[in-house]
Amino acid sequence: MATASPARSRRRAGPSCGSSRRRPARSRALTGIHLNLALGHAFDWTLDDKSILCATVPADRLEALPPSSRVPQGPETRAGSGKAAPQRTARDVLRTADDQKRFAWYTASQLVEVPLAGGATRPLGSPASFIDWSLSPDDQRLLVVRLADPVPLGFPYYLFPRRIELWSRGGGDVVLVGEAPLNRRSAISSVAPLGPRQPAWGPDGRSLWFFSWQDAAGADPGLAVRAIKDTSIAQPGTDRLMRLDAPFSGTAATVATSDQQFDDLTFGPGGRLVLLDDAYAPRRIVRRWWIDPAHPEARHVLTRRSTEGVYDDPGRPLEQPGRRDPQLWTSADGRSIYLAGEGFRADGQRPFLDRLDLKSGKASRLFESAPDVLELPQVLLAADGRRFITSRQTNKVAPNYFARASGDKQPRRLSDYPDPAPALTASKRIQFKFTRPDSVSLNAEVVLPGDWTPGTRLPTIFWVYPNDYRSAAAASQNRRSPNRFPSQSPLNPEVLVTQGYAVLYPDIAVVGTNDRYVEEIQLSARAALDEAVRRGFCDPQRVGVGGHSYGAFSTANLLAHTDLFKAGIASDGAYNRSLTPFTFQAEERTLWEARDTYLAMSPFLYADRIQAPLLLLHNLDDTNVGTNPIQSERMFEALNGLGKVTALVEYPYEDHGPAARETVLDYWARVIEWFDRYVKGAGPSAASPASATPVNAAP
Repeated sequence: MATASPARSRRRAGPSCGSSRRRPARSRALTGIHLNLALGHAFDWTLDDKSILCATVPADRLEALPPSSRVPQGPETRAGSGKAAPQRTARDVLRTADDQKRFAWYTASQLVEVPLAGGATRPLGSPASFIDWSLSPDDQRLLVVRLADPVPLGFPYYLFPRRIELWSRGGGDVVLVGEAPLNRRSAISSVAPLGPRQPAWGPDGRSLWFFSWQDAAGADPGLAVRAIKDTSIAQPGTDRLMRLDAPFSGTAATVATSDQQFDDLTFGPGGRLVLLDDAYAPRRIVRRWWIDPAHPEARHVLTRRSTEGVYDDPGRPLEQPGRRDPQLWTSADGRSIYLAGEGFRADGQRPFLDRLDLKSGKASRLFESAPDVLELPQVLLAADGRRFITSRQTNKVAPNYFARASGDKQPRRLSDYPDPAPALTASKRIQFKFTRPDSVSLNAEVVLPGDWTPGTRLPTIFWVYPNDYRSAAAASQNRRSPNRFPSQSPLNPEVLVTQGYAVLYPDIAVVGTNDRYVEEIQLSARAALDEAVRRGFCDPQRVGVGGHSYGAFSTANLLAHTDLFKAGIASDGAYNRSLTPFTFQAEERTLWEARDTYLAMSPFLYADRIQAPLLLLHNLDDTNVGTNPIQSERMFEALNGLGKVTALVEYPYEDHGPAARETVLDYWARVIEWFDRYVKGAGPSAASPASATPVNAAP
């Protein structure tokens, strides 16, 4: 489950700013400059390197506000306006006037110019809650995106109304570029917000560019949301690429339009090329095209593809760093750009570097990773594409950076990062395919102890996180690499491999809509288990299941609707979908539009069917949308009340996933103990290892 969490409002005076750009040996602290890191970025250098512009804590707000009184002044009230205001169940929202006061206090920044040669700092404008700000390429103006006052109650900050303004660095009038209202329409769906968004300077600083959605004239305001849920309906409006030219006092002109929502804009050298990405999320379609700003009526489409597939992903455009904003790397003649791709394919992953001809749209391959390593192009060093930097790894060798040049037999090593966890690296990693009874072919990876021998059946833990697809063909594509180095995430379940378990990552695919979610996860899990047993590494009598977030939710569902697993662990999950009524994950319908589906997907309502012991873990400061700790608390109370074997562990001061060393160690100690007791301790299967197909047999 993904979310953009609101900024926290606990803040004292920010860290001091330091100067060390040109002569590190003479670096010095700029004392008395308290950066505000609550929102936006903290500082930027002027082009002459003589000053730094900083977002600072206002002088009258260096002290923290006193704690709120714990004695209530009266009842807390909330009232509806009679207008629909749906949104996902965000936890960190402002609910009281005191919340508004504290948010405004702690997020307000004063922009100041700090001369490095010494002397007094110079304030720029008035304090505000800046979402973003940037100096123009010529250093004469500031582009400011700030929250409008007052901030609203009941919504995450990223939906708050905002103003886009231009300030003169030397002071003077403020130019209002536009205002974006409270973004109610994007609160539960991928509908484009109204108002200007994603502003960016033109490369010469003489123009300002931004996107702005325009609803179709006379269109029903609710039609945009309905189009998200019914993909047969076209989006009722047009997205526009706008340009406001200096002196920025006129009206922005429309440069280009799209029937899809603009997502990204990147300039080529000198602004002679504009590369655009747009998408229609409900149909899972993305498109990449470019225009010449001097002739924007001619649009050149490079790719149009489904986001569900990975085999045809053309890669990301490589950018050249600039003093302010990056720009596209192009060939010397400006006719080509460069793309770095992940390179997934049926037999693994072969990252690549391509040169793409802008006129023909045809790509020529400059580099492709060898099949026995995973080497991803990261940074281009020359306009001819012949020199670049890669990150190279194998499943035994930690990622390190290498410089490559055309004609060199071997790349030049740039870093020497050691293996941080040799106990994890010693494991064996094997990928295979399995097929469901409905003929949907899926992929899986198993991680085995380094001393495992074929035919030895091990207690096996399924680590699950379902994904939904519109087609079986998309679900069948491989998204794994046999050469990827073990993850160093605090939630990496491969720590269980060091304790004698096999850890299996099966594709748990939901093909179609969530109306078939329960049936689909059963089909995927059963087929994966059958194949794991056939390959000889899995003891079918000692199988557990676990997952985090949406994986935790699906763990509980698998325990409620199958008898495949001896025990489960679920962390930071949501188990009662009536508590997330305004959409969740990829579900675009509300509870009242898909009541039966929401209820069928709620393992809380099927807690009486869960027979296997279930360990619930939850972080008490979990701010992820939909996974409020009350979800685990109520699930535990249901299981405990029904006489099930269960436990609940709640960690203080942790968000959506453990971070503190103490939490991580305690988390895995409890998980290992739980699986040792209820899975490994269940006793080995009587199945004959000799009859098993070797794990590395052909699929």
